[in-house]
Amino acid sequence: MKPVSLIVFLVIFAFGFLMPWAVEGATRPRDKPGKCPFIRPALCIRQEPPRCRNDWQCPQRQKCCRDVCGIKCMNPAVVTPGRCPVVIGQCNKQRPINHCLNDSQCPRGLKCCRMSCGNSCVRPLPGPFVPVKKQ
Repeated sequence: MKPVSLIVFLVIFAFGFLMPWAVEGATRPRDKPGKCPFIRPALCIRQEPPRCRNDWQCPQRQKCCRDVCGIKCMNPAVVTPGRCPVVIGQCNKQRPINHCLNDSQCPRGLKCCRMSCGNSCVRPLPGPFVPVKKQ
């Protein structure tokens, strides 16, 4: 192989090798605000083809989310303002029951909060949301 063609080959190889890193690090629009709603696991008889690949393919505020049988545009989950009360105590049940998994599953004005024995819909306390660190 001639030295010139070897150099051309190495340049093309290096460019092809480094290209994915450049694309991953490139700035791109972030996802739309909000979170996808929680979908309870269920048996899907027929998987549907994806209707979107990212949030920007969805109209208005909708997000591209996983559904029971595929991926489609959905309204983001509702986040109730306020914060959850601090709960002290331990649950004696082996498998506590969650009555909700996010705020959109609670009646209007209530917030889904971790309680001593699973999640429940409760009246939020005033103030900003403070995430609880898992130990």
